[in-house]
Amino acid sequence: MLQRDGYCCVSCGIKLKSADADVHHLLPRSMGGTDELSNLVTLCDGCHASHHPNLAGGLARRVIERWAVRLARWLDREGVVTEAAGNFGPALRLFGLKRFRHGQLPIVSAALSGKSILVVSPTGSGKTLCFQLPAVLRRGVALVVSPLKALMAEQVSDLLAKKIPATFINSDLSREEKATRFSLLSQKAIKLLYVAPERFFVRSDAERSQLKRSGPSFLVIDEAHCVDRWGEDFRPEYGRLGEVREKLGAPPVLAFTATAGKEMQDRILASLGIPDAKVFVRDVDRPNIAMLRRQCRPERRAEEIASMLSLPQLKGQKVMVFVPTVKVGDELKASLSGLGLEIPFYHSKLGDPWQRQELVKRFLGQSRPVVDQIICTNAFGMGLDVPNVRLVVHWQQSASVEDLLQEFGRAGRDRKPSVSVIFHDGPGRSDTGRLKYMAELTVSNAPGDEQQKEFMLAQRNGNIDQVAGMLRATSCFRRSIRRYFGDNEGRPKLSLSERILEWVFGARAPRVRHTACCDSCDAHMIKEHGATTYVAQIVGGENPRSRRRLRGDRWQP
Repeated sequence: MLQRDGYCCVSCGIKLKSADADVHHLLPRSMGGTDELSNLVTLCDGCHASHHPNLAGGLARRVIERWAVRLARWLDREGVVTEAAGNFGPALRLFGLKRFRHGQLPIVSAALSGKSILVVSPTGSGKTLCFQLPAVLRRGVALVVSPLKALMAEQVSDLLAKKIPATFINSDLSREEKATRFSLLSQKAIKLLYVAPERFFVRSDAERSQLKRSGPSFLVIDEAHCVDRWGEDFRPEYGRLGEVREKLGAPPVLAFTATAGKEMQDRILASLGIPDAKVFVRDVDRPNIAMLRRQCRPERRAEEIASMLSLPQLKGQKVMVFVPTVKVGDELKASLSGLGLEIPFYHSKLGDPWQRQELVKRFLGQSRPVVDQIICTNAFGMGLDVPNVRLVVHWQQSASVEDLLQEFGRAGRDRKPSVSVIFHDGPGRSDTGRLKYMAELTVSNAPGDEQQKEFMLAQRNGNIDQVAGMLRATSCFRRSIRRYFGDNEGRPKLSLSERILEWVFGARAPRVRHTACCDSCDAHMIKEHGATTYVAQIVGGENPRSRRRLRGDRWQP
């Protein structure tokens, strides 16, 4: 058709490249028109829009996208704008999106440039698109390593609904179904193949060789913190993915995790054999969450928690109280009951699976009677997106900063003011002793020789002491957490070409109201009004700083 029409718009005569040309049906399909060459003509976007007034806006946007990419590539001096950038618009529309979320575009651009990357970003921040879209735009299949069968099935179903060829291979499949899917892989008929890390080490030589011959465009590693994990959730095959990558021909690695501090990031990169990978740390700082450290003996915590849970400002809002063990949870539940508060307790030993699922549904508001306040162990809330959690209470310190971030990160996902209250003991008290005892039990049951277990225990105890030190410090707690994860204070400086792409394809950073910081920066307010009033003001939508002014880096009367 282009050759027949001389690579020109038949309406206005403007010269066109193949990427700029639109195909127009002389007789519309809805009126019996066919896709035969005799019914097709070449038009530019402007002339095409004159034939389809209802599509004029979309066609005009495509023109803007094309010229913006051309300009960005012409101005690009750092080599950050790849040819694939010209397809961002169609690819986003394939995923049912208009723009990238803030922070996604630099990750996608780095992946398409052929670099290995590690992304540390909270659950719900759009990490999945950051590997699915590059996989669609690159030739070949992307191998996605995921630890959970349910997550594989969910993501594959979502991709198939978008007409993107994807599949998974795991032990739940029959031999015939596996053979069919491996046949699709050999024919390069799929874009994303999801597998568990153990799949690379199965007994079947045929399966291993078929994966090896796939020549993937990317090796995607979801839940990358498992590379550095040990204990009950230890997956030794995650630690061998560097070896797997070499056998696959050393494709770029796209690794994603919700939480990993600077030291863990370095260990993950070393294990995967990509020490020079580009690291993106996003949204570690949650400015809408005030962080309140409370040094308090265990026997007095139930009373303080009860006073916070009874606040009228929390009526109709969600509250999560994290406890370290079932025993502590049962004791706290009984103590709160004695103070007139009946709060349900969710844990892995609670009744049967149906009973646990029913409690989750009640907390989500999907079942009656609705539960707004819940006592739970750390596993509760994994994968749940509850936007209006206004208060997260930690009965004791977490075993690591990563665990702490996961817990308090469940608050304020709707970007409204929320509070995280962390109880802790003084130096040498029972909190750290309990955590170290639990770590010793876990390590003793973990696989590995004595030397490995000794190293694991030292690492775990070091994490516990590090959190304890951060909680006892008098400096800004928010700044300590950002420093731990390597999250820079300012936004990265973008080149002119990157700013052009952000303007066309990206979204602005959402504005989040920062009404409070932490017990250090807001010490005067807490001393004057008390911790419970401080919490009430924040979750009630008031600004506790409204009648104060900034002196140095602290708010003072």
